[in-house]
Amino acid sequence: MIYKAVLPLLRLSNSSITIKGDNDISVGIMERYYSNNVQRLLNYLFDNVVNNVRVYDQEGNLQIDIKEINTVKTLLVEKWHVELQKENFICEKKTKIRTNPQFYYEKSNIKVWIKKDFFDKITRFIVDHHVVAEVHPEGLLPPKSNHITFKICDERVSIYEIAALYYVFILKN
Repeated sequence: MIYKAVLPLLRLSNSSITIKGDNDISVGIMERYYSNNVQRLLNYLFDNVVNNVRVYDQEGNLQIDIKEINTVKTLLVEKWHVELQKENFICEKKTKIRTNPQFYYEKSNIKVWIKKDFFDKITRFIVDHHVVAEVHPEGLLPPKSNHITFKICDERVSIYEIAALYYVFILKN
């Protein structure tokens, strides 16, 4: 399945992003949000300290909610609490080299890696050494790089999960 979205030009924007499926039909809405005004202020002062993302389906039902965990321990290893419908799990940033960012999470005994290669700019979701989803930007520089194509190859992951985790991944890298 192939889906498309256009991310906001400004990283600090919290405007809604429409996820479109076949024939430009909307399948959901993704948005970045702040739990309170302190988070909003911290984000403006310290450049993306807090990243919370929600995704709703076309009926307005919450599909996934990602909240950043901000404690003293997470200053070194960033973590997010993810609520995917009835599942809860933790997503961690595992980046060792800034040019090759990586996230890792486990859901329903499935170990998922999110990796981005430096040269081809494609972000891949990998389960058991197999690519289950790919995210392609249309260009290298904005505004073309904000036009995103999601290609899902496996039914173990949904568009809502891929879109939300990719958005957090992009905001943090």
